[in-house]
Amino acid sequence: MNSLIFILLFSFCSCQAHQTTSKNNDLNTDMTHSKSDTIIKKLVEDEYGDFFNYAIQDQIIKDVWAEAGGVAPLKAIVIDEKAPTKARLLACEVLMKNEFTFLRDEEVKIDRVAAIYTNALVNNTTGMANSWGFLYEHRDEGPIGIMLVMLGEEAIPELVKLLDNETIHKYHGSKEATVGNGYQFRVKDFAAYYICRIKNIEAVYHETHAARDTEIEKLKVFLEKDKN
Repeated sequence: MNSLIFILLFSFCSCQAHQTTSKNNDLNTDMTHSKSDTIIKKLVEDEYGDFFNYAIQDQIIKDVWAEAGGVAPLKAIVIDEKAPTKARLLACEVLMKNEFTFLRDEEVKIDRVAAIYTNALVNNTTGMANSWGFLYEHRDEGPIGIMLVMLGEEAIPELVKLLDNETIHKYHGSKEATVGNGYQFRVKDFAAYYICRIKNIEAVYHETHAARDTEIEKLKVFLEKDKN
């Protein structure tokens, strides 16, 4: 009889403990999502400041990191497919400066992060081509584009999707605009350059779009063979 009472009491306590743990987990999840939603709004509306003003970017990163209070709220933004690209991109940038090991998280996945960056390139999320570098002659991937190179081989499938994109984004700034806009780089030119850097292939600059397209077609053939 005593044994039966003990078993019943133990089962009741275990059940209560499980329910308490479950409630605590649900509460933590709700708090994370609530904080993420607040940060998304602020990032999209530049309430921390213009992230791509590099004179104040370090402070913005500190402010976002402080408000997030750690990795979880920012990671939740990164993996949220419904969140705006701008918020996801900036969350990645803040995490890269503070806790780059988030890339190892099985929920994050490097190809998912690569897709955020390629979407940002296609949609001109940063508002200027400067973020993606001056490429070939300058050997410059840009402060945002460098991330695609750093992500390595796992970024290539997303970059390959851009090799037919003819969109041209503009450079800003006096000298930068004069130099950069003269190149008339298309999204496909950026993608091809990044792939060459990842694959350690010489990226040869050509002045005309037609000549660049010939190189891009050669690159496609190389990548197809490289898969086999």
